[in-house]
Amino acid sequence: MSIKRLALCRSQGRLFVLLRFAGQDVAALIEREGSQAFAHTTTSGSSVPSLVLPVDHGRVLALCPSVSDYERELAVLVLPFLDGSTIDVTFASGDQRLGSIRLDSRVAKLESKINYKAKPALCALIRDAQRGEHCGLYEIDAIRYLPADAGAVWRYEVTWAGDPQCAPELLIFDTHMNAIDATVHVFESQFDVPQRNGCRVNKTYLSVEMPRNIRDFVAIVSDPTGLIQSGFCAMDGRLYNGMVDDSWNRMKDARADDAAYRRWFEQHRAKPGDMACQRVASAAFAYRPLVSIVVPCYKTDRVYLRELLDSVLAQSYDNWELLLMDASPEWDAVANLAADANDERIRRIELPGNGGIVVNTNAGIEQATGDYIAFLDHDDILEPDALFHYVSALNKAVEGERPQVLFCDEDMFQKTGEWGQPVFKTKLNVDLLYSHNCVTHFLMVEKALIDRIGMSPEDVAGAQDYDLTLRCLAAGARFEHVAHVLYHWRVHPGSTADGSADSKPYAIEAGRLALQRHFDSLGICGTAEEADTPFVYRMRYALPEPAPLVSIVIPTKDHIETLDACVMSIAHKATYANYEIVLVENNSEAPETFAYYESLPERVAVASDGKGAVRVVYWPGEFNYSQIINFGVEHAKGDYLLLLNNDTEVISPDFIEEMMGYLQRPDAGVVGAKLYFADYLVQHAGILVGVRGALAHANQDFSARREGYYERAVRPSNFSAVTGACQMVRRDVFEQVRGYNEEFAVGFNDADFCLRVWEAGYRTIFTPYAELYHYEFTSRGREEANEEKLRRWKREQALFMQCWPEFFLTGDPWLGPNLSAESEYFSI
Repeated sequence: MSIKRLALCRSQGRLFVLLRFAGQDVAALIEREGSQAFAHTTTSGSSVPSLVLPVDHGRVLALCPSVSDYERELAVLVLPFLDGSTIDVTFASGDQRLGSIRLDSRVAKLESKINYKAKPALCALIRDAQRGEHCGLYEIDAIRYLPADAGAVWRYEVTWAGDPQCAPELLIFDTHMNAIDATVHVFESQFDVPQRNGCRVNKTYLSVEMPRNIRDFVAIVSDPTGLIQSGFCAMDGRLYNGMVDDSWNRMKDARADDAAYRRWFEQHRAKPGDMACQRVASAAFAYRPLVSIVVPCYKTDRVYLRELLDSVLAQSYDNWELLLMDASPEWDAVANLAADANDERIRRIELPGNGGIVVNTNAGIEQATGDYIAFLDHDDILEPDALFHYVSALNKAVEGERPQVLFCDEDMFQKTGEWGQPVFKTKLNVDLLYSHNCVTHFLMVEKALIDRIGMSPEDVAGAQDYDLTLRCLAAGARFEHVAHVLYHWRVHPGSTADGSADSKPYAIEAGRLALQRHFDSLGICGTAEEADTPFVYRMRYALPEPAPLVSIVIPTKDHIETLDACVMSIAHKATYANYEIVLVENNSEAPETFAYYESLPERVAVASDGKGAVRVVYWPGEFNYSQIINFGVEHAKGDYLLLLNNDTEVISPDFIEEMMGYLQRPDAGVVGAKLYFADYLVQHAGILVGVRGALAHANQDFSARREGYYERAVRPSNFSAVTGACQMVRRDVFEQVRGYNEEFAVGFNDADFCLRVWEAGYRTIFTPYAELYHYEFTSRGREEANEEKLRRWKREQALFMQCWPEFFLTGDPWLGPNLSAESEYFSI
């Protein structure tokens, strides 16, 4: 019997070959022996997985009339595309050899390209032969590539119809079918998932940690029981590049593509017509304050200063004065350029000597006559409508409630016009400010406020703007973020724009000192430390003594292996000296669950060296997460509440101390931790509200050390919400807002709680220094996989939107108005 190759195409790391088995009822053969039983595929002597699938003869006939006599003789061979390899396939039925073919990957590449151009419909037909073939067969697809700190992570979806108890096992091989060392994690399983065609299937999601630069490999998923036939998919260079690009595009932030940013900026910056309108509008402002712009100058580059002067002279708001504090009069650039400008609003003030940045700046403040004082570095540039937008913000406010401190978005440049690395800010992010100066430019402060709080001392030189911002905050000043890119920060040797410690090493200690003094002035005990990056700090808050009781409230139902990993990780690892674990039992069914509860108190006491205790309280109602949390809190004894999912596991031994530290501040409401999936990629680093019409985990799937936009994945920061999988809150705050809203039975309750805490005047804080694993969906199924759960989720989504419409109308204030509400990665 001859076997003839009729067509071939390549897709998603697989080869699809349309074959004719002359004189053979191949459809019956497949039905009798299975899609894998009679094709024996090898490369260099090693076995290669393959499938032989039936094909719809009528559909093929419509595209290829020449096959009219081949009914039941056609089949599609599916096998991995092994780049650079030759594959031999032998077909046999029992002891009868039916024939063989040889496939050269180099020839297959070319043939596939030709066929896609000449016979696209036929290629689509044979490529789709595998779709829907779930019955008795694993189908596996790579769904995502993710960069990790020490390698790469691949996420796979495995689908099958049949016994849901089957547990797929995954192995990875190179193109010579040698095993690759890889770590496989089972993320979640979904059973009886409805499909559009009316069928129902099972799904398991796997994560695979691999070495980073392996581009060509084969994933084979098998069933140890043999009930389900093995499935496979392959990765080749083309597919690899596509998935890497998709990952980069999905996770890129506003700094990722300077060319794209420049296009955005040119679309949004003021045009000449806008400037003309602004001049008319600003002349009619009810409030026209004089703005004093202070520029300390010392051996200033003539070109830089010329560009600065041009940017100030171009301002569409005209009530300003520019104070050039000349600390190097022998360097005649300042005097000459000021004279050339010939504008009475420009004042050159000759200083007796260079007293340093703080002394020179303070001299400018003393000489200023304006209502507001703005600070401009001598090598930077303003947009021509900077002052217009600032004064416009003052006019929009009610008199007596005008902003006292204003700042804007900014970018960086080396050459004028080549803008890049934009910094799109939010309203004042206090906890990010406590990590590094996230306000920076273009800082404008009410003169009366400076007169009240005083000027910066000399020992904060290099961080004087940070010091001033912190002292304004301590004084209760009103801050306003002006959401326009109005300041261009020049990058050059000696500038701190590149974040290098070599530029101004003394400024690092100055910033730490300013932060320490800020907390001292507030009466909050703690120590400001330098973090692991220049100009970044970490506050370590002092905790009360003796250690107050922390109640760890954990809802649970069966799944004792998952619960035990959680509880015993606390008992073994937690260093905090006084905690209780309150398990809220909700209708468990397995007898072993209750036996487990009996043994747990003694195990926890021994493992924790007496620091922790555990008890079980019984919630008799149906599952309602909010009710269960509230019930657990009622039975908890501590003044600090840690609300924790049963599918978490401790990484940081001091996670309780870290989270509790923030709650020593009176403005702190809810504190959330940094959570990781089993593959050590980020599961939670703060929640954004309104992104894609729901809730989104900021920077999800990042590697542990990946900083993200504005370093918000690795620095403490304010968010609208943090996940209820790990929340800490003081009892008085929890009771003030009446706990969780019980109308949210399953979803959105944690975010609603955080927003009500925010509404009560407290901050929600994410800290990256408290780390846990979160094995999400291992104890409860995903809503999308169940029709009833999906309907309930949509009802709760609608209720959440009704409760908090402003987040869906104007966006999350901790995302910022210039960033996309369709991305959790802070992209434009």
